[in-house]
Amino acid sequence: MRSSVSITSPAAGAQVSGSAVAVAVNATDNVGVASVSLLVDGVSVASSSSAPFTLSWNTTQAANGSHSIQAVARDAAGNTGSSAVVNVNVANVVAD
Repeated sequence: MRSSVSITSPAAGAQVSGSAVAVAVNATDNVGVASVSLLVDGVSVASSSSAPFTLSWNTTQAANGSHSIQAVARDAAGNTGSSAVVNVNVANVVAD
């Protein structure tokens, strides 16, 4: 069975910045969730194997502007499920 996955924070359209933005993910599966990965613009940037799933994203590694984040959960049988894409705006202070 596919995992049910959703990003609960940050909300779509949120402005984020800093080296440790918390991305909260709700993931469930009938056999249990083995791991959750965080993708930013399609590239995995963090993963966790213990609930509750809160992943840290270092936005200073991303350019300012719009980015898409998505969570992918994997169960013990290797099945995966993906959250809807959430678009957020990175707005880090740029040094002069």
